[in-house]
Amino acid sequence: MQCEICEKYIEKGKNVRVEGSVVITCDECSKYGEVICTVSSKEVKKTPPKVEEKEEVTFELEGEGLVDNYSELIRKTREKKGVKQEELARLINEPASLIHRIEIGKMEPSPQIARKLQKKLGVKLLEESGVMDVQAVKAKISEELTLGDLVVVKKKKQK
Repeated sequence: MQCEICEKYIEKGKNVRVEGSVVITCDECSKYGEVICTVSSKEVKKTPPKVEEKEEVTFELEGEGLVDNYSELIRKTREKKGVKQEELARLINEPASLIHRIEIGKMEPSPQIARKLQKKLGVKLLEESGVMDVQAVKAKISEELTLGDLVVVKKKKQK
């Protein structure tokens, strides 16, 4: 068996609670936490790992999210109004390359830019995010859910 902190091979180890987690450590590394009990490599092999039941998780997503077809909606509305990408960019004080990337779907506009586009084009790009369960979020983005999908970062105002 191996110490889970320093990775030394050990015959006898100790179950130690380190910052809320229980790990098997060597004698030297046991000083980093609270010793619960000693274990031998024979005991560890016999004990099957505990399988915890998965519980259904629900996250509340704060703020506003983009509508699904934002890129197509922006492009069609801009063309319908007879406005070129360069003109729209100038109206919202952003580079034309940004408008191009948003319209082809290579980039999602930030909430601030989406609000500017909503105001100039007269379309609804942002919708309130509500409570969604993990399965619904996974189905929506069709990939693994990451912390970045859930975290809302708020920037500090500089004084």
